[in-house]
Parts: sequence; C-alpha cells; structure tokens
Amino acid sequence: MFENLGNILLAALGISFLISMHELGHFLAARLFGVRVETFSIGFGPRVYGWRSGDTDYRISAVPLGGYVKMAGEYGDYTDDETSIAPDDLMAKPIWQRFVIFSGGVVMNFALAFVIFPIAFGAGVPFEAPVVGGVAAGGPAWSAGLQPGDEIVAVSGRKTYGFSNILNDVALCDPDDLVLTIRRDGVESTRRVVPDKSTGLYDIGIEPGFDLLPRGPAAEAGLQAGDQIVSANGITVGRRHEGVLVTPHWAVLRASDDGRPLDLVVSRDGATQTLHVVPEAIAPPAEARRILGATPITTRVAKLRGAAERGPLHVDDLLLEVAGSPVVSSSDVYAALSTKATLGQAEVRLRRGDDERTVTLDDETIRAVLAGDLAFGPSTSTRIRVVPDSALAEAGLHDGDTIVAIDGEPLATYQDLQKAVQRDESRVDYDVRYRRGDVENEVSVRTRAMPAYDYGIALRAKTVVYDLSFAGSLAAGWDASLDALRATALTLTKLFTGDVGADQLSGPIQISKVTYTLASREFSRLLFFLALLSVNLGVINILPVPVLDGGQILFLLLEKIKGSRLSERFMSNAQLVGLVFILALMVYVTFNDIRRLFP
Repeated sequence: MFENLGNILLAALGISFLISMHELGHFLAARLFGVRVETFSIGFGPRVYGWRSGDTDYRISAVPLGGYVKMAGEYGDYTDDETSIAPDDLMAKPIWQRFVIFSGGVVMNFALAFVIFPIAFGAGVPFEAPVVGGVAAGGPAWSAGLQPGDEIVAVSGRKTYGFSNILNDVALCDPDDLVLTIRRDGVESTRRVVPDKSTGLYDIGIEPGFDLLPRGPAAEAGLQAGDQIVSANGITVGRRHEGVLVTPHWAVLRASDDGRPLDLVVSRDGATQTLHVVPEAIAPPAEARRILGATPITTRVAKLRGAAERGPLHVDDLLLEVAGSPVVSSSDVYAALSTKATLGQAEVRLRRGDDERTVTLDDETIRAVLAGDLAFGPSTSTRIRVVPDSALAEAGLHDGDTIVAIDGEPLATYQDLQKAVQRDESRVDYDVRYRRGDVENEVSVRTRAMPAYDYGIALRAKTVVYDLSFAGSLAAGWDASLDALRATALTLTKLFTGDVGADQLSGPIQISKVTYTLASREFSRLLFFLALLSVNLGVINILPVPVLDGGQILFLLLEKIKGSRLSERFMSNAQLVGLVFILALMVYVTFNDIRRLFP
C-alpha cells in the first residue's frame, strides 16, 4: 500500500516538476525585463497553499493539470487605453522582449530535456531490446524477409536504441522510403519494407523478443531460465501456424490455451530434451464469458512469396486435405508436408471459390511452404475447429465439421456464426445444425465458461541497458532530445495530414497512468519519460493557438505587421476561441483515455 502511495506521489511530483519548470521559464524571462509577476501558480482553480513575496503570490492550486504565471497587463488587464499601462506591465515592453517572455516556457522545456536525457542514460535506462521476437505471417516485415532474432540497427538511417523506438520511427515514417538496417549472425544488411496502416498507424507486423521465466508447474517439470523452446505440443518454432511465424513464447501460449498437458521440446547446452508440464486449473469467475467452443480453421492461403508464388496454390485457397490427411490448422499442413518432403510431391485437396479441386505440389513448392514462404490465415467459412472440453466438443462435434445453422438461421460465414451467439449474451442454450461429410445433424448445446490454466511460464521482454560514459551519455541525450523533437513535430504534422488518426492522442489520464507505471519500475525510466514529456510540452505550447504560448507569439507577429497594438475586442475574442478549442481537445483526449481503460 505504502509503496503504491509512494509511486503515485513520485509520478505526481514528476509531472508537477515539468509544469513548474515551464512556468519558471516565463517567470524568469518576465523578471529579466522588469515585468511585474502577480501570480506564480502550480495547478488551476482555487488556491490551496502558498505565500507572498514582493509583488508575487506563489501558490499551489486545487487542479494539478497545469499551471500559469499571471503577469501585470495581460489577459483581463488588457486595455486599449495606453495611458493606463504601468511601466512594469507586460504590454509596456517592446515586442522582442515580450517574444522572449512568451518563449521562456518552451525554451525551459527543451533545456530541461537536454539535461534530463543524459542523466537518465548515465543512470542506465533499460530499453526493450531492438530485437525481433515475432513476425506476423503475411505482414510487411514477413514480406521483406525479417526473421525472429534479427536486431534492427536503424530505421531509414536513424539509429535505434529500443524496440519502442523502432515502432515510433515506423509509425512516423515516409511509407515510400522505409528501409531497415538489420544485423543477423553478425552481418548487417538492409531491407526495404512497405508498411501497413490498417491499425491507424504505419506498422510492419513485428513484436519484441521475450525471455521465459519458469515457475510452479513448469519449474517442477524441469524448465529452466535460458532454455530455448524448440516446439510446444508439436507447434514448431520458426514455422507458420494460424497466420503467424511461431516464436518460442507464442508456441507456448497457443499450445497451452485449452488446458491440455504441455510437451515442450527444449534445447539446453546443445542437447534437446522433452519436458511434460501439467497445468493447474483455475476456476472461471462467475462473470466469465460463456462460449460454444468454435474457432475458425486456419488453412486459408493468406499470402505467398518466393518459390511458393510459382506453385499451384493461390491466395484465398482453402486447404482441406494434404497428402490424404484432413487439415484444419497450419500445423496440420506442416506435419503432413514434412512426411512428404522427401517424396518429391504431395496431393492437396482445396476449395477455390465455390469449387473443390486437387492440385499437386512439387518438391520446390513443398520446400518453400516448409521454409515459411506461405502465410496462412483464418477462413471465413463456418467449417470450424472445436475447442477441447467445450460445449460443442461435449455435443460430439469434431474439427472440420461445418456449422450450417444456429436456431434454424442459416449461416454463410464465420462472422454470421459469431453474430448469432453474441446477439443475446444472456442466452445459454442453442440448437446447432452441422454437417460432417454429406450428413447433417442437429444438437442442442448449452454454452459454458472455460476454466483458465496456469502452466507456470511467465514472459519478460528482453531488455538492454547501454553502459555509457559521461561523454556517451551526453551524446545519447542529445540524440534522444532531437529524436523527441522530430517525433513530436512529425506526429502533429501527420495529424493534420491524416496519416495519424486523432484517436491515437492521449490525455492527462493516460499520461498519469504511464508515469505511475514507470515510477513503479526503474527511476531512470521515469526520468527518460519525463524528458520526452518535457519536449512534448514544449512543442505543444508553441502551437499558434490563442491561450498557448504560440498563440501569444502569433499575436506579436500580427502586431508587428499591423504597426500598432491589437484591439481589446480582438484579443478577448481570440482568447475565448483558443480556450474553447483547448477545452474541447481536453475532453476528446480524456475520452480517448477512458476508452483505453474500458475497451
């Protein structure tokens, strides 16, 4: 409890520190030119605590979401009557001095980042290692030939220091000129990648690497930290299974999702051995979702590359039988082809459109498929796989059965099946009509909540800590500061061009959540994030929006062009428009934050 309170306090102090330093920049610039500062406030709203020194009321206010410096002669004190302006009023100062005053907060934010980044690097910031742990089959990285274990050294010439750094650079890349520099087995090479934007941001379909941390059942079975997973219940690492390239942790997660014992083949000190892990069942909570137990088959050809493109298979072919064996998953396909790899050819029965046909795979195509040059994906048909111990399994359905109708309603696609059982979540009983071969049957099925299972295999992201000298920390801090400036500026630019969706923006809730999470980990990571936040705060404040510093600088430019002060009416209306815009933006990003908390 006290540790959590300490982390909350540390996160709050970190954010308050950034705001204080921003306002301190305005305060120091104002005092430099003799402007009277009436209020220096951390937070908005009613005064909670403070003291007065000279002309200034230093205060902490009730709403800790910002802060402000109130200078004489600004905002509400603005008047068209120049004779009422005191010598120490803001408006009594020349334009260049006011420019420095309004820029003071932004300059302080940037300067702060240049100071904090080297401190964080010097303390040793742990980053997720820039190493590929998984590659989405059929995705951009897969098409470019990336493999698990590849280290991404640079993105379009920009050096990487962490996996999140890679994702950010890809998200903000020029999609026509994305080049990855990778290191594989000590050799560097470049790969041109065409990113995907289906998620709202540019993405290449990679995930970070993880280390396995055995405990409980896994540790009792003999699994040790550092073991290399070769396969899990026959799902082989490095092969394609259900649309993705199998990584060690993915193989474990996928093979252990139905409560069956887990046979792990592991490599340790150059030798392989098989470990049998028996899970501990965890009863489902009362509110757990009840399911029928149907999942789509995953033998649809999603994408081809290399030698597989020259074979007889086409994208969207649905494989039904390979070498005489029915197949419902990509692992079934690999298992069937592996037995035929030395025979030179294999017969494949498949559905293409509305027709079923048989094609022959030659030796080159077989080897291309086994090498991963074919990406499988889920089928849209109602031919299904059955979850073990589920309601459908108890009713007698098998893998490869086709569900024809639910409660008499015909089904055409797997999405129709999902909609039929999700339409009324309070229902538990369904009449299911299914087809096996040429025979149709109908059964009554009662949905059930599936228990969870603990195999004792936890995952931890691979991390790297750069051991830098003082000079190296300064250089890394400089690079990180420039990267943060560039990333923030590019994000804003792409928001206006539509390359980044507005739903990607975060607000105070998400910022506080991330800050708290980092505060509960290493202090150096919190410092690094605060430095990034300081840069973001500086860039946001320099936007030409009334109420923000950039808006005030815009008014100075207009005043310079006009040759005289702007009217009180214009300033008041502009400030009101800016305030409404900022409030609307705050509501929107807070809604985004809440939506992320409760998806």
